[in-house]
Amino acid sequence: MIKTNKENPTMVALEGMGFIKTKDDLFRKEIDCGTAFWDFRKTKRGKFYVSKSDNTFLDDALVKELDEYKIVRHGGFKPASKIKPVGSDSLMVQESLDLIRGGEESIRDVIMKRNLDLISRVASDGVGEGILYHNLGNSIGMEPSAELVDMISSSMGCIRTELVEQGMHRLISPDGEEYQTYFAVVRAVDDKTGASGLGTAEEVIDFKEIVKTGRTFSLTKAIRKAERNAKERLIPVPRKALVELIKEIISNREK
Repeated sequence: MIKTNKENPTMVALEGMGFIKTKDDLFRKEIDCGTAFWDFRKTKRGKFYVSKSDNTFLDDALVKELDEYKIVRHGGFKPASKIKPVGSDSLMVQESLDLIRGGEESIRDVIMKRNLDLISRVASDGVGEGILYHNLGNSIGMEPSAELVDMISSSMGCIRTELVEQGMHRLISPDGEEYQTYFAVVRAVDDKTGASGLGTAEEVIDFKEIVKTGRTFSLTKAIRKAERNAKERLIPVPRKALVELIKEIISNREK
């Protein structure tokens, strides 16, 4: 989800810790002992609880020992230690630790924890197309889905995003056709390393959709794609190689 600097800093911090906003002011994150929730729907201070796989809740005493609780309740969200740039790709690492996050082994671990049989069953190619990646044709080829990038960045944790800019463009083709688009620019920041990246996206406004349904999702799509593109810059695997890696993991699992 997109966060602006004007929002509740605690909620922005939760995004940075890998929580995903599901609806209203409810945030969730998959952890080792179940699904962690921060719920701000009834109280500004928020309520924290963990739902286990058997649909029971983790004991309060154990809940209070989790980092996902202590960071929010005690001392807030603290930035990483001193950082320095490495190389021309703006990758940042802590001086005291050679930290490269979201690499191949990490991605394998993220995917292997999912129900790959179910993903294969609903994918159009029997592996992951339409779920984890999309085929955009010969000119672009395979591209990771926003859902896949969310899975990886959520597992990394401490990845936050902010909407830098949004607006409209008016485009005129050489033959005189006019198009109106929404565009968005999103910044993703890794608060553990200091690495950041900008993602942009543009979506043509579908006026037929507006006439038919009274609404359009063009701006939502532009922001969502820009967010994905920004987060991709924090994953040290090229997008085409990332798709091939995912296909390999799922195919090998099925053998």
